[in-house]
Amino acid sequence: MRVNSVTPGPIDETEGMRRLAPDEATRAAFLGRIPLGRFGAASEIADLCLFLSTPAAAFIHGAVVVCDGGSSLA
Repeated sequence: MRVNSVTPGPIDETEGMRRLAPDEATRAAFLGRIPLGRFGAASEIADLCLFLSTPAAAFIHGAVVVCDGGSSLA
């Protein structure tokens, strides 16, 4: 059994972002802290989860994979 964790950053068009950044000023403040310069997409998180469930990731175990456009580096 493999156990891994995905820690997403700010993902556009999600309920979480609508609550955390309800107006344009707050969205701009969030965006300013993302080195990649954009919010993530739900499909990008899904792609990462899909990869982790394939044989290509068979030797990845106990990992915490950060998918946040570089936010955690700032």
